[in-house]
Amino acid sequence: MHPKPVILIASLLLAATALPGLAAEPAAGTPDSVQPGDGNVRVVASSNSDDLRVSAQIRQALVADPSLSDLAHNVQVATNSDAVILRGVVEPTEKDRVNTLAQQFAGARQIMDELTVRARE
Repeated sequence: MHPKPVILIASLLLAATALPGLAAEPAAGTPDSVQPGDGNVRVVASSNSDDLRVSAQIRQALVADPSLSDLAHNVQVATNSDAVILRGVVEPTEKDRVNTLAQQFAGARQIMDELTVRARE
């Protein structure tokens, strides 16, 4: 009898995560994933209610700030117990402001700035 595809895939994923540097990119929304960069900090969102609340507060602060462009208003915010992860494109003058707004709600969480600054044309 052949193993079921789901079991085989799960086994392969477990084997890959056991080998440093060979882990596959986690699926969107997968909590508890560790990524390169700071090997101890998860860089995906969790579904914990406190983490969701922090993400919502940061998103509201970004959208409510009239000094920010539409680009910054659309920054993606992912929060887990270790970090607040900021992803998206911002204008050169907005990066510090986005980080400052996030820090106001992050508590003890680290800010992981994965923002891209839009090139001046």
